[in-house]
Amino acid sequence: MQPSGTVMRILSIFESGLFIKILSVFITGLWVAGLILANIYVIIVAVILLSALGIVLYINRDNLEEIFKGDSKVIVEDERTQLINEKASTMTLGILIAVMIYVGIILVAIRSSYPQFLQAGYTLFLSAVFCFIMYFTSRAYYSRKY
Repeated sequence: MQPSGTVMRILSIFESGLFIKILSVFITGLWVAGLILANIYVIIVAVILLSALGIVLYINRDNLEEIFKGDSKVIVEDERTQLINEKASTMTLGILIAVMIYVGIILVAIRSSYPQFLQAGYTLFLSAVFCFIMYFTSRAYYSRKY
């Protein structure tokens, strides 16, 4: 059974880049509103919409570049821009992890004077360890892939 023209038009609206961008902004607004209002139901709606968006993006994963960049004949980036972005993101990740570790050390070191900051220090340590694990895992994955 072939889908009708109306169904195909509706699906094309959901697959358009503009709709996905608008839905992403709406979901972000729901997250912020749910956090500000401390309303779990708003956050649940945001999670449901985010899951639906994730399913649509996964189904169209081969067309994502066309969806978000528009015309594929227009050159948006070259290799130099990609290299600059890679170097900048690697430096940003390294600096962020270093700052998290140093601030975590300081917060744990002052635990006798300010015990209320001990939890924040341990949280920073765990976040830094999580970043390290994600970095090395993704590095191993992409070194095998390419």
